[in-house]
Order: sequence, then C-alpha cells, then structure tokens
Amino acid sequence: MVMSIEVVCEGYLRRDNRVLLEAHSTSSLIVGGSHNILVDTSTPALRNRLISGLRSRNLGPQDIDILICTHLHPDHVGNNDLFPNAIWYARQEENPEPFYRKVRNDVELIPGVRLIHTPGHTRGSMSVEVDTPAGRYIIAGDAFPTKDNFDKWCPPNINCDEGAALRSMKRIAYSADFIVPGHGMPFLADLDGRQR
Repeated sequence: MVMSIEVVCEGYLRRDNRVLLEAHSTSSLIVGGSHNILVDTSTPALRNRLISGLRSRNLGPQDIDILICTHLHPDHVGNNDLFPNAIWYARQEENPEPFYRKVRNDVELIPGVRLIHTPGHTRGSMSVEVDTPAGRYIIAGDAFPTKDNFDKWCPPNINCDEGAALRSMKRIAYSADFIVPGHGMPFLADLDGRQR
C-alpha cells in the first residue's frame, strides 16, 4: 500500500531567549491504505486550523479512525476530544487513561507504519516511521521539537533524560529520509545528521 504524509496543521514554538512562551504541535495525516491516521492534535488555539486542514482533504474528525499521540503533553493532545471514533495510541510510560491502547514495544501498526520508542523528551515519547515512495518519514514528536534541534544537534530544552534524548535523535536521523518535527514542517534528514 502506498503511503504519504501530509501536515494538516503546522505547529510552532514561541520563545523569549530560552523561555518557552507558547507551544502548539504539528498534526500530521498518514494517507493511504484503509485507515485515516492522525498523529498529534495540537492545542485548542489551533482547533479551527486543524479542522480546516482535514476539510481541505475531504475529511472530518469523524473520518479519523486511528489517533497516535507521540506523548501526552497538552500542546500535542489538546484536540483529542474531536476524535471520539478513533482508536487512541500512546506509550505505556506516559501513563495514559484506560481508553488509550498502550504501546509497550516497537510495533508495526499497519504495513509501512511503525511506532517506535524515542524517549528523552518524556519517558514515553514515541515516533511514527512511515515508508513512502519519496522515502522514509519519521514523525518525531518532540524527539526533534524543531528543525533547529537537528541543525544544531541539541536535545529538546525540556527533557527527562538528555542522554536518552540524544540517542533517540541519532536513531531517527540514521533511519529517516525526512523528519516531521513536533513543531514545524517536514525537513530533509541530510547526511550530516546521519553521521552524528
């Protein structure tokens, strides 16, 4: 089955020096196959943008049947309530509510879509690896909050384990052709990133 990744709501961070003032995650749609898969839902402030992004692809919230949460910080799950028809996935280390499907190991969710453990930002941070004709995309959540983290090779400012965060960054960079950061648009994972 042929997969593609579409950003339906571009997230962003706003900082004053190193102080985080505002955070809204990117929401990505995995297109192809028999499922409509959404990764992260951003914040209520971007709710209309998320709905519009889905609508522009002839989808509504009721059409999403799988919702993957890279982690459970509020800026990534703020619109989960829009998707009551979906099966929600989160890592067990995030201590999700009972209605989530708890992911305990790296797993192929459907052919070409894998959930991989990429801890560091949180203990239960998870990324989504998707094979497409254009190459392998990894929707990284806050394993790579922004492209700047990749360019400067610095872990997320907010992390529970800096060493684990750097190992997760390396795992993603070695495997991905393109990275979708937690806050921003997809970017090319160039050879520099692979050699770190």
